[in-house]
Amino acid sequence: MKYKEHQLQSACIKWFKYQYPQILIWATPNGGYRNVREAARLRTEGVLAGVPDIFIAEAKNGYNGLFIELKVGKNTLTESQHKIREKLLLAGYQHFVCYSFDEFMNIVNLYMN
Repeated sequence: MKYKEHQLQSACIKWFKYQYPQILIWATPNGGYRNVREAARLRTEGVLAGVPDIFIAEAKNGYNGLFIELKVGKNTLTESQHKIREKLLLAGYQHFVCYSFDEFMNIVNLYMN
């Protein structure tokens, strides 16, 4: 994960835990460099390319939970992220891509209320 995305994700998680302390949230550490051996080991453990950065485990508004992919700058979803997004939507989960802290807060507040 690039440093700016790390900063964004850290701020988002901190804010969420303060705003909604009773709700379960977690991050999926799919990003970052891994050597070939480590990457292979993680794949056998079930790590899946394209899984969104953040999951909020709260069923709301007819959805089973909320997945959020964080992006910074001009980054866009990868092919594997598009495929996972479609599967999540078909399975009844909400999915958004956020490019800023304000966007994250607005999406989460809309989802939670």
